[in-house]
Amino acid sequence: MKDTSIMAFAELLESGQLNKMEKKVLQAFADLGGKATNYQIAEYLKLPINQITGRTNALVKKNTMYAYDRVRNTVTGKLNWEFRIYPDLFNQ
Repeated sequence: MKDTSIMAFAELLESGQLNKMEKKVLQAFADLGGKATNYQIAEYLKLPINQITGRTNALVKKNTMYAYDRVRNTVTGKLNWEFRIYPDLFNQ
């Protein structure tokens, strides 16, 4: 991530637009390279997936990330949505 992207990301986290869990989930997406499935976030944060999916849906509604593609979950074999952080999120 570029310095300007890091600053913009930090500003978003501190803006008050996101609640505590949304911040935690968004930070996890950033830590995982800006893309991940709900399952991957749940594993990364060591939280139940039902605590992740609602936050992901809220972040999609707030236009901070979007469903990009369906990928196969290596553990369950089922297709999962991979979400990505909007590239221009950091250029606002």
